[in-house]
Amino acid sequence: MAATIECPNRQVNLEMCPCPKTDCERRGICCLCAAFHVGKGQKSNCMRGTERPAATRSLKGIAKEKCGRYKANLEVCPCDYEPCQNRGTCCDCVRNHWGNATYPMLACMRA
Repeated sequence: MAATIECPNRQVNLEMCPCPKTDCERRGICCLCAAFHVGKGQKSNCMRGTERPAATRSLKGIAKEKCGRYKANLEVCPCDYEPCQNRGTCCDCVRNHWGNATYPMLACMRA
């Protein structure tokens, strides 16, 4: 696989990632993980009903200006909620929706 990219959020993402495939190079890179699973008509592990550990709820990512994939992610993000502050920063979107009883699913995985 040649999917690995530099992700400034990867370390904090790995602290909360429930994916059991520890050798997957997309693990901890939410934008690549989401794109991979959406492309296969699947949901990522965190969106399949896996309970989110309470200790991960306060984890914060980096500013979107530092995300090298922000513009590319924004172009494919189907979220139509205008006030959303997480569009284009997939890991922040995952942190916002995973374990959120009111809005439990990423827009890209609502199929």
